[in-house]
Amino acid sequence: MRELESTRDTFESVWVAIVLAFVLRAFIVEAFVIPTGSMAPRLYGEHLQVTCPACGYEYAFGSVADIHQRGVRHPEQSPLGALCPNCGSPPLDKKGMIRSGDRVLVMKYLYDFREPSPWDVVVFKNPQNNRENYIKRLIGLPGEMIEIVHGDVFVRRGRDCDGDGRIDRRDFSHPEAGNLLPWTIRRKPRVAQEAMWQVVYDNDYRLDLSVFDRQARDDTPRPPRWEDLAHTERWDLSGENGRMFSFAGGQRAELTFVAADSVFLPHYGYNARNVEIQSGNIRPGVDVCSDLRLSFTFVPDSPDACVSLLLTSMEHQFKAELHGDGAAALLHRTDGQEPWTEWGAVRLAPLKTGRGYELALTHVDFRVSFEVDGREVLVSRDEKYPGNQGETKKQLEDRLRQAVDGARPIPTPKVRIAAWGGKSDFRHIKLVRDEYYTCPDGLHEDRTRIPAVLLKYFDRLAAMGRIPDPPQAWGVTGNPVVLDKGPDRDLDEFFVLGDNSPQSLDGRSWSSAAATLRLWAKDGRIIPDWQAGAEPVYKLGTVPRYNLIGKALFVYWPSGFSVPALPQIPIVPNVGRMRFIR
Repeated sequence: MRELESTRDTFESVWVAIVLAFVLRAFIVEAFVIPTGSMAPRLYGEHLQVTCPACGYEYAFGSVADIHQRGVRHPEQSPLGALCPNCGSPPLDKKGMIRSGDRVLVMKYLYDFREPSPWDVVVFKNPQNNRENYIKRLIGLPGEMIEIVHGDVFVRRGRDCDGDGRIDRRDFSHPEAGNLLPWTIRRKPRVAQEAMWQVVYDNDYRLDLSVFDRQARDDTPRPPRWEDLAHTERWDLSGENGRMFSFAGGQRAELTFVAADSVFLPHYGYNARNVEIQSGNIRPGVDVCSDLRLSFTFVPDSPDACVSLLLTSMEHQFKAELHGDGAAALLHRTDGQEPWTEWGAVRLAPLKTGRGYELALTHVDFRVSFEVDGREVLVSRDEKYPGNQGETKKQLEDRLRQAVDGARPIPTPKVRIAAWGGKSDFRHIKLVRDEYYTCPDGLHEDRTRIPAVLLKYFDRLAAMGRIPDPPQAWGVTGNPVVLDKGPDRDLDEFFVLGDNSPQSLDGRSWSSAAATLRLWAKDGRIIPDWQAGAEPVYKLGTVPRYNLIGKALFVYWPSGFSVPALPQIPIVPNVGRMRFIR
């Protein structure tokens, strides 16, 4: 009898666990696998794990996903077309095992209890094909106008001019004055920003030039490096096999970051470089990323050791200084000709000799900050830089037009470190860049490839002045996307982008709609197709609220490791890459 009761208890426990698992999956948390690299390098699709033979930097290369989609999948692939994101060296022509995409947990129905926030990583039904789940970063909210300008996201909010409690496209074109708030830049919260930095050059991964020269092609740019261009002989760049720089003391002397112009373009180690170039999404002389972060560990060897960090963006120069007595300052000037203007100063505790100080100068989203040991001690004020953000956006657009025409290319940023006074050492020198959202030229260059019903829709929108003709990508410079608060909450519109901007199929380029989308005309009639004469509520390039599944929360099974007996099956999880998604 007791054995029967024990068996029954065990059976009930297992059954309850199964029921709870299904309930959990259906109503709270669900697991998804990421098939492609549209969110790389934060989240991986199918990829090869590559170690650069020249500098030792490890990175994921994901072009194997294209092979998989063409139906020619093999368990091993060669990383043909890859380039190290740190030094630019091609990898060894050595086949590796294809690793599966990251598996993530998604918090379902979270947005039934709170509103989505900008920069959330969300999972949703693809508006072009509701059988597919997509994962992207949320950029625009209902009631906003979104426009990408020089890699940054600008937002403009509408006013409820009709008093109906909902903001729709009519409120953005309302004849009454003051229906639109000024343009502002959409800045990232600190946790998201920390996750979105991408390497430009990490000096800890010291380059072996002999290996680089063997691997490099004739058209491979020379690798980045730090140099004393003035040949002051006060710098020793050979410490710890080139990973530590030492200043001998004396008058001010500078180190300059020397790199090819292409280093500051938004290239990704995850993508094949030739594919990025052929796509036309990255434009040399235009898409120059100047949202940068320079950081290192500063070790003063005497009480009077001083240091400065310098970054530039177009005509602006930014400099942070730290003196041995603890005095710190944030400085600015334009065109390098005017005298430096002090934007802020603070007095810290005097520096202790032999102690390492983590210093960082950051320019991102029109905000400049100086950090000491992870704490912001000085920050630029918006009234000084950029001032009127709407006017700044207009100036940026004018500047980009000149760059596109070739009349005035965007200058390559300058990055420098300077030291003076007493002796000092520099370790862990690292330069990273921010996410840069590219602007595709158009949805379709060849109009013959557009379905007839969509052509009629595009032509009608162009005639109404809603989009340029031929149609451009949504949300790009010159063609902002307007996100409605729909007739009811379920029809609210969102705008999403992939972190792997040049290779992401996201809201910028959606040119069709799934049959299952709720396509209503203004008079309430259901639209079975994109019919001429009917203006649908749903807009291409947006995600309706009812398509949202939830917020991506945690990478619970990163692409794993294989065991010798089963080389094709990654059954051992990479615990070190398990993480919350920011």
